[in-house]
Amino acid sequence: MKRPFQSLPIAAFLALSSAPLASAADLYSGPSGPGELYQTSTLRGSIGLRYWYSQSRSDLDNSGFDISSTDNVTSNTAELVGTLEDTTANTFVRGYVGLGRSNGGDVHFSGYEMDNTDETSLGYVVIDGGWGFAQFANNQVRLKGFVGYQYLSDDVSAQYGNLTVEQSRDWHAIRLGMTAEGDLGQRVGWSVDVAGVPWSYNKIETWESDWTYGLEADAMLNVDLTQNWQLGVGGRYWWLHSNFDRRYVVTGEKVVLDQNYHRYGLLLESRYTF
Repeated sequence: MKRPFQSLPIAAFLALSSAPLASAADLYSGPSGPGELYQTSTLRGSIGLRYWYSQSRSDLDNSGFDISSTDNVTSNTAELVGTLEDTTANTFVRGYVGLGRSNGGDVHFSGYEMDNTDETSLGYVVIDGGWGFAQFANNQVRLKGFVGYQYLSDDVSAQYGNLTVEQSRDWHAIRLGMTAEGDLGQRVGWSVDVAGVPWSYNKIETWESDWTYGLEADAMLNVDLTQNWQLGVGGRYWWLHSNFDRRYVVTGEKVVLDQNYHRYGLLLESRYTF
């Protein structure tokens, strides 16, 4: 009758000593089972440098007034570009900032052709945020929507005899668009961005626009040289249309002026992914 009671302390000791061992094993168990110490990060992104060779043309006029116009103005711009994506939430944020110089081309003010065009600065910032909403062909083609903000500064300066004529131009724009991107094999990727500009604030010197709208598009083809390094080539186009309601000083008559701004060119980029 004593043997069962003598075995109880030994059984209790074995039960207590096995509990910490089970807890220790749980520390090394991840979502995929034992042996996974850390979860794989759901964040990925890239940072890179981009060069934009572009030309622009613009006009500010109506049927009776020719305020100013430019054509074949060449610009060279360096950009810093970055993206960050959460693959679990399927959301992303991206942006780029560019700074460069513009020169050459033909400039007219008040109907007069300028003798020389001065070198001026070109600067812009674009920030977009959005989400992926569709994929096709086993995730080889992906669609994303986005909303963003753009700031653009592109001034004009020219000489007419001994007279210097300058015009400052600034835009603050809202972007709404869609991105299509995909893979061509294991080392080549492509992307196309199309954004509508439903509203923008445009200021030319002291004139403020009553309404601005437009269309913008980017297309890129990237090649993976290594696991984390890409080279890309592509193109970009911007079009912004603004309306200015003014009064003719002599008669007080209302005058509506239109501005059309076009910029387009070649993109080259080098990007590090992580």
